[in-house]
Amino acid sequence: MARYDGEPLNILHTIGLKILYPVVRVSLHFNGLLDRTRFEGALDAVSTVVPELLCRYDLATNQWVQVTDQVSDLILDNVSAIDEHAAHWDLMTEPQLRVYWNQQNGNTVLTLYISHILTDGAGSKQLLYLLAQAYKNGSEALSGIQNLQDVSWLEQLIKEHPQNEDWQTDHPAKPLLLPKLDASGPVEYHVGRVALSALETKQLIQATHAAGVTVNDVVMGSFGRIMQQFSGTPALSLACPTDMRQFTQFPKHTTQIANMTSRYNFSFETDVDTPLLDLIQQVHQEMAVRKEQRQCLDSVASLLSQYHSQPLAQLQQTAEDHYHVREIAYTNFGIIDAKRLQFGDVSLDDLVMTGGFRRAPMYQIAAGTFDGQLSLAFNMQGTATEKNFGMALARDVANAIRYFTAATLAAVK
Repeated sequence: MARYDGEPLNILHTIGLKILYPVVRVSLHFNGLLDRTRFEGALDAVSTVVPELLCRYDLATNQWVQVTDQVSDLILDNVSAIDEHAAHWDLMTEPQLRVYWNQQNGNTVLTLYISHILTDGAGSKQLLYLLAQAYKNGSEALSGIQNLQDVSWLEQLIKEHPQNEDWQTDHPAKPLLLPKLDASGPVEYHVGRVALSALETKQLIQATHAAGVTVNDVVMGSFGRIMQQFSGTPALSLACPTDMRQFTQFPKHTTQIANMTSRYNFSFETDVDTPLLDLIQQVHQEMAVRKEQRQCLDSVASLLSQYHSQPLAQLQQTAEDHYHVREIAYTNFGIIDAKRLQFGDVSLDDLVMTGGFRRAPMYQIAAGTFDGQLSLAFNMQGTATEKNFGMALARDVANAIRYFTAATLAAVK
């Protein structure tokens, strides 16, 4: 069977496997039935571009080892308890993609589980775009496309980047923590989601322009405010993932299904009663300073600089020091381009992207905008009470975002 070398940032997602299994979860609801044969042909074309999908991950060598040459092995039919079933997925022995194929009321519903050891959120979006392109236009649409996983450009960028020792740690002194509920009952897998309407999302964007901030600043500031209220900590400490692909130009006819994400870390003292609009401005300023100094490179600098000289155990410890699994986490998948997710004459009505399943009271909000609507979603292992608490948190974040929009637009009238 074939072997393929991994890239250094695969190692980031091999830490804390017992706490958080490294996956990207995507649910797609279609208005109609997909053609199964056509879909398998598209998936086969994608696996030609990204053969690692058909591989297991060899942790000892950071390599991908082929375990099948049939994309039909990646598709599972009519599984009812999808997330419970996926909890037994082993990336060290099985392929790096699972496609759960179901039908609901005459419509196809797909749930994709993508290995986060293989690729990050931005790479997962590129994988979806390839799949749609091949389904819509045939496998020949991917002819000539190459997947570039090489990060030598990033290693060179790290060498040229002056590291700030004060920003090396990713272990804040006063982390955000949610209270553990006294909640009895069975622990189950839950996916929760709150969405702003298309109009609310449009108005949010208008408000960010008026306030001179980004949508990411608003969502992260709103999330931080709600988490701090329940945490009771005098500091706001968050990590914001960012796509490092922005720092280079890739050749045409390539895709980058790999791990090329790092973190901006910030922590600052703030009173829980600080006005939300002021807090969002402070988040914006903290992020602006870190973007200007490319602080995100610090979170992966040690791993990349040591990759060719240190044993795996040392590299994993380095990753833990600078990229550990936080109890309270935030991620932003950004805009998921609906125009690039056209599957022929079958329309895609809804899409939700999330990360791995966290055991409550761990909690992560995953933001993403699809077809003009901003969603806040989370995956949780917890009781029904804990899931309801998670939904209440997501609604509070959404309401804080709505408050920012209304207050900002009212001030500029």
